[in-house]
Amino acid sequence: MRSKKSLLLGVIGVTALGASLAFAGANGANGGQENDAALLSQAKISLTQAIAAAEQHAQGKAVRAELEDENGTLVYGVEVTRGTQTTDVKVDINNGKILSAQADQADHEAEGREGQERDDD
Repeated sequence: MRSKKSLLLGVIGVTALGASLAFAGANGANGGQENDAALLSQAKISLTQAIAAAEQHAQGKAVRAELEDENGTLVYGVEVTRGTQTTDVKVDINNGKILSAQADQADHEAEGREGQERDDD
């Protein structure tokens, strides 16, 4: 049990680092890092708090989390899995409230294609 928890925390830590690096890459090599720090400083809750809120809301485990720009508004985007379902949860960076939670569209599209393949048999 303890090793699973440690592994999950390690995965979340690596994911957070990767999200930060991806966000930095999207903002350019020179000034992007300074902008990233400024953007992250706007957040009143931590990524860890956002993950906990998303996991509780979707009743699953986070597999990915990152800072996202949703139409000019910064949010934490957290992917949470429960069984075979993945839910994209958007968390307010200021208060930790859930802004939206939707079934991951990529999963549904893949399921639809699999269903079509089965119908052809």
